[in-house]
Amino acid sequence: MGIRRHTRPPSPPGRLASGVSLSGIGLVLLTHVGYPLAAHTVARAARRGRGHATDASGSVDRQPTVTVLIPAYNEGRFIAQKIRDTAALDYPADRLEVLVVDDGSSDGTAEKAMSVPHPCMRVVTVSARGGKSAAINRGMQEARGDIVVLTDANGSLDPGSVRAIVRSFDRPEVAVVSGRKLPVGDGAHGAGESLYWRFESALKDAEGIIGRVVGADGGIFAVRREHFRPIPAGVFADDYWIPIDALSRGLLVRQANDAAVYERTSTSKRDDFERRQRIAAGIWQVSLGNLGLLHPRHGWTAVAFGGHRVLRSIVVPPLLPVILLSSAQAARHHRLGRWLLVPQLAAYTAATVGAVSNNRGCAAPYQFAMTNAAALGGAYRHVRRRQSGLWKRTERGDWHPAATAGGRGPSAAEPLAAAASTTSDVQPVAP
Repeated sequence: MGIRRHTRPPSPPGRLASGVSLSGIGLVLLTHVGYPLAAHTVARAARRGRGHATDASGSVDRQPTVTVLIPAYNEGRFIAQKIRDTAALDYPADRLEVLVVDDGSSDGTAEKAMSVPHPCMRVVTVSARGGKSAAINRGMQEARGDIVVLTDANGSLDPGSVRAIVRSFDRPEVAVVSGRKLPVGDGAHGAGESLYWRFESALKDAEGIIGRVVGADGGIFAVRREHFRPIPAGVFADDYWIPIDALSRGLLVRQANDAAVYERTSTSKRDDFERRQRIAAGIWQVSLGNLGLLHPRHGWTAVAFGGHRVLRSIVVPPLLPVILLSSAQAARHHRLGRWLLVPQLAAYTAATVGAVSNNRGCAAPYQFAMTNAAALGGAYRHVRRRQSGLWKRTERGDWHPAATAGGRGPSAAEPLAAAASTTSDVQPVAP
């Protein structure tokens, strides 16, 4: 007679660990696969429906006045090129102004900005640093355009970016339109960031079709000035708070992928990780302060906010180490646990290789691991209140020229204001 082998059933701890692992993995898949697929499905249906809808944009000015607002702190290295960049924008010169808000720079940013001939530019200088949000609040007070395009000093604007972003303000209730950042960099870090932004832009494009983009791209986004409310003191994630504030009031937030800004990735992984932690702390701050948006009465806003931000930025990052530890526990008891553990170990090993060797083949796991690790760091900062509203520059590579050729020169411009001017304050900016 043959010997009959019996497989020992998993012990209770093994079953519990496997259950935790499987549940966690399911939640991760729901966040990074399920929600994006659902968003794209709804967007396709909305796009088909829009094709049969009556155009309601007749009351919207197709060429509104535009202010390009550039908040800057110690951007002397880039500010002159940025201003020249705006001169190449494909938009009527008599409908455009450029406004630089220098937030207490110590490197002569304001002086370098004023040295560039540009008849429709104004420079507002603030003597004491108030932080980026305070600089934006001040800039919105000074802006004269109906649409205000906010853009970082170190990013190169595509010549058609302003026209593209304005085109998305197709209804009066559209309050915010986000553009798209195109990172330029080498190795696993550059490739990983590029991969992340392609995924993020595709998801925001789907959300934008239904007017529910839950976070703008800080490199370039625009606000309808009449819908802007000052950013509260202590809030530092301006490109997240402004869209969330608009959505909370029932307004629409769209995405314009043709409104592109090119930006070099950080030259230091350490500095970039620090930057991501600051961003994550801001996301925690704004998300936890707006959990009421998860109420079903907010409809698709609740779905987008929950799927894109709460699950991805708040729930999944602390869940990942729990999944890893529970899988390791389950692997001690049965084969299923080993099947759950081995792919995770392989992914984290690839992420480590990408971090230490800059291997482009490890870009995806490296980016995933770094983003979630930064989210945990941001959570710690938020809980410990260790995040300052004052910005810290991240060192990046040289200027990437996206819009320095083929555009019109500054001499073709006519100012929205009568002439360029400089305004100085002796008091800190109050948000």
